[in-house]
Amino acid sequence: MKIGIITIQRSPNYGACLQSYGLFFYLKDKGYDCEVIDLLRPIHSDYIPSKSYLPYRSKQYGVLKRALYKIKNYFVHSSRVSSISVEAKQKFDSFNNLINYSCQYCSIEELYQAPPDYDIYISGSDQLWNPTIGFCIEPYFLTFVKNGGRKISYATSIGIAKLEDKEKEDYSRWLSDYYSISVREKDGCKILSELVKQKVSQVADPTFLLEPSQWKSIIVPPIVDKPYILLFTLNYCKELIDFAYRISLESGKRLVYLCLYQTVDVSRYVDNIVNNAGPQEFLGYINSADMVITDSFHGTVFSLILDSDNVFSYVPLSRKRGSRITELLDTYHLSDHILRDDLSISYKELQSRFIDKHSLYEMMNCERKRSQEYLLRQLQQN
Repeated sequence: MKIGIITIQRSPNYGACLQSYGLFFYLKDKGYDCEVIDLLRPIHSDYIPSKSYLPYRSKQYGVLKRALYKIKNYFVHSSRVSSISVEAKQKFDSFNNLINYSCQYCSIEELYQAPPDYDIYISGSDQLWNPTIGFCIEPYFLTFVKNGGRKISYATSIGIAKLEDKEKEDYSRWLSDYYSISVREKDGCKILSELVKQKVSQVADPTFLLEPSQWKSIIVPPIVDKPYILLFTLNYCKELIDFAYRISLESGKRLVYLCLYQTVDVSRYVDNIVNNAGPQEFLGYINSADMVITDSFHGTVFSLILDSDNVFSYVPLSRKRGSRITELLDTYHLSDHILRDDLSISYKELQSRFIDKHSLYEMMNCERKRSQEYLLRQLQQN
């Protein structure tokens, strides 16, 4: 039985490449012959754009708004790519190449003209079905499959709380021939349950499919000679840097700031700025930290998986995609580890919000087993 996974692959993003690794290696560990479909996206230099396959919501825009949308995406992409160090890119490339890939598709047209042949096709995790994302999402609904292979989704995310009417119509049509559908968040489960005639299940992010020991086996530990608080942000966030700096002063511990896309000089705040870490170093910094402060979903995920002493996740009320973090922490009874707009809390108060490690391990093991059983059941049923 051969399996093809379509997901966010070869990405200069810790969460994206680690979730791709997690699903691929779990299936490989179970003896399946699988590979990730290597469909390039606008972030890749060899990607060939198409007028026929535009970012989903941009198709609904007028000419002027569409042009502005393309310009915005271009500058966001360019600034991110240019801010990644050569060393970090090399580490990402090396890690991503641990996965087996299909032949490379430089355009969506190439994929539709000569789709890969598998027995089972999986829409993987991450925000594949987010209509606001900056690339065409249609093939991530496996609409290119021609051979009648079984289609399933595992922990796919919509990423937003509400779909527009046209989106509901398209999603319903694209999902109509799926054998089974599972999503990562409860919000997504509720949205899709109203659009399809089958049960939609909620399962854990694929990073939870692997045992903590499997993740720890690939860690590259940091060279930091003193206890430290790790601040990991997806982008520059002044209020969170100010907060972490104050917490480090109150604790007497070093502040290590990990941010791949850091473009603002924060050296007056931070003892150690890290912008050259690959995925394995990312895991190492989380694993060795005395405390993790983050605005990242996967930063939160790996703080739990790797047994970080404490983690606090910043989810301001204005954040549109924050529900995935709040839902994750609610699942593990850690809602008091969510930081909202008021960042006046003291280090002493943070320390008092300890994590019951025994209870957390039991809940994670339960979620892991439930999600593993769901996935294997969908693969093995005749």
